[in-house]
Amino acid sequence: MLKTYAAYISIIRSVMDILSFSASWLAVYWLRFYAPFVSSPTAIPKFSNHIKYLIPVVALCYLSAILAGLYRVRRMVSGRRDLVDIVRASSIATLMIMAFFYYIQSSSPYSRILIASFGLLLCLSTMFTHLLLRMVLRFIRSRGYNIRYCVIIGTGVKAQKLIDDLRRMSWTGMKCIWFVDDDDRIIGTTIKGIPVVGPVEKLPNLLSKREVDEVYLAKSGDDAQRAYPVLERLQLLGVKVRIIPDWGNLLSISKPEVIAIGSQVLFSASDSPLSGYNILLKQLFDIIVSLILIILLALPMLIIAIAVKLTSKGPILYKQKRVGLDGKVFDIFKFRSMTDSLSKSNWTVPNDPRRTKIGAFIRKTSIDELPQLFNVLKGDMSLVGPRPEQSCFVEDFSGEFRRYMLRHHVKAGMTGWAQIHGLRGDTSLRKRLAYDLYYVRNWSFALDLLILLRTPFVVFKGENAY
Repeated sequence: MLKTYAAYISIIRSVMDILSFSASWLAVYWLRFYAPFVSSPTAIPKFSNHIKYLIPVVALCYLSAILAGLYRVRRMVSGRRDLVDIVRASSIATLMIMAFFYYIQSSSPYSRILIASFGLLLCLSTMFTHLLLRMVLRFIRSRGYNIRYCVIIGTGVKAQKLIDDLRRMSWTGMKCIWFVDDDDRIIGTTIKGIPVVGPVEKLPNLLSKREVDEVYLAKSGDDAQRAYPVLERLQLLGVKVRIIPDWGNLLSISKPEVIAIGSQVLFSASDSPLSGYNILLKQLFDIIVSLILIILLALPMLIIAIAVKLTSKGPILYKQKRVGLDGKVFDIFKFRSMTDSLSKSNWTVPNDPRRTKIGAFIRKTSIDELPQLFNVLKGDMSLVGPRPEQSCFVEDFSGEFRRYMLRHHVKAGMTGWAQIHGLRGDTSLRKRLAYDLYYVRNWSFALDLLILLRTPFVVFKGENAY
């Protein structure tokens, strides 16, 4: 039952990439030395010298693509993941080519500019060829060709969610033909338009009458244990078996990791994409940007501080205990905007009578939160992240919402994904939590920049800020 289409597609992809690598190496010569928008050196090397390095350069590019996994079966790989792998392959190739020319000590003027230009051109051309092939395959699969058929063991929530995902990811060309179950009450019926057959032990006989490429196990516990002998028989028949892990009550807020320890394969529910070197990069970004903003806003903050002091009695700043990364408590800074200390654990309300003369304005425009730049500089907070809450509220919310504490896997932020969608102040906690968890799951520098760019427009509206 094993298909050979995947091998053919890998060969086609390899040929297209090799042609793309070659064209990029030839094109970069013209771009570097003859393009009208580029200043070329006085001594231009002969094209014949450039040509003689074509084979080793293409070989290094192809090796880099193999290392990046571009020629494995990519039917279930998303377009975004494909682009990430191409960028990684192009980066590896560029470094290897630099090392190659350094090692051979070529007398030809292969400057870093030429090689860097080739790396960029290589990345763009490879993206084009892979996108072209992906579009061709999508067209072919929409016409009913290059389709792979699967069967799902189980009819529960996980099985039905898998059907929804496969239909949403139609570009995979995967089509489910049966649900398989042991329950006599549902055998012979249809779920989501798909027939239910069974029992599970008869699945090998059923597959002898219908070609199936993959079988997904969407059961757990004793039901899964009873299905394993059947899955062993299917493997011998050449059917690919995939198992949906049962997480129980565990919560995964990002993509699970697969870890091999000896002969054992373990699945790990990752905390967040914000891990490893990304933590250091985000912290460095916070320090640099917060320091720049403190310098630029020093005079406005001084004027606000004087205004707060002259218009009401009390300190200019107030501190309040908030819960941040990993549940640690820290002191958050704000310009005082009320006559009473906000250390009391209660929400502010519209037209709060405790507001000072200037307090209403600085709260409406969120200017009262500018001192939190010092919290960011200290490392207690980040520029972007879920807004920190008071300890007493955290205890209440974590009891009411099981996933609430997951938002503390990243630093609290001055602004966040929930805030730019108008979820500030006394708004739906459930909605805010959903937006916060989306941020934690999908963190990236691009998302942080998007939030920072949109924040001023939300602040000027002043929605739900009182």
